[in-house]
Amino acid sequence: MPRSGHRVTAKLKAAFLRHLAAGGNVRVAAKAVGFAVQSLYDHRHRDPAFAAAWEEAVEAAMDTVLEPEAVRRAVEGVEKPVYHQGQQVGTVREYSDTLLIFLLKGGKPDKYKDRREVFHRGTIALLEKLEQIAAMSPDELEAFLAEVEAHLHQREG
Repeated sequence: MPRSGHRVTAKLKAAFLRHLAAGGNVRVAAKAVGFAVQSLYDHRHRDPAFAAAWEEAVEAAMDTVLEPEAVRRAVEGVEKPVYHQGQQVGTVREYSDTLLIFLLKGGKPDKYKDRREVFHRGTIALLEKLEQIAAMSPDELEAFLAEVEAHLHQREG
């Protein structure tokens, strides 16, 4: 059973961070040190130094574990079993096109980023009104939409 969050010591935080850097998985790292994930997240929110160290550990895992594994799966593929009538009859190598796409976009964003062209024919006033609408609370938006609807009905009649 995971321990209470009240006993998260500096030594246990350091152990958690080592496990997190080694694998990049918060749940697994928390389990390795015997703490509930939520206790560690609570400490993260209360302790800015721990939060910063947590981010560094995740970045280390990205560099040493997660990104190399993504490259391996995208480029070298993964052997997956093939079954026929409940029996394994062989394997097939599967590659991850999705991982490859993300790696290309991350590695060369200028070349592989998603491109969208937006053409604008309206006025600056329209853009300003759209910004105002985006910032409205749900109640303000509801009142605005009621005004628009009333205006449209007035124009129709």
